[in-house]
Amino acid sequence: MTSRNATRDFLAHNHAMMHRYCYQLTATWFELHPEATTSEWLAFLREQAHKAQAAAAEVYVAEEGMTMDEVMEFQERHYDYQDLMRRELTANDWGR
Repeated sequence: MTSRNATRDFLAHNHAMMHRYCYQLTATWFELHPEATTSEWLAFLREQAHKAQAAAAEVYVAEEGMTMDEVMEFQERHYDYQDLMRRELTANDWGR
């Protein structure tokens, strides 16, 4: 297998796992909170994202020798996907 195919296979596998995980997390959360609103779901996700970002920041500080300010700037620059998602969802007309 060439490196290109291995990379493509790896990315396809991770993409499938990520979407399946997101679907299962959403379905389970709403099963456990049937009266919940979308705003409550987004607040839950925001909290989870914040916790994960803080854990990742600790790794960057410990492993990469970065300061917390450097890590926060790095994460702000590299962890924002909303514009890309917006374009992808608009182009694919998903959710309609």
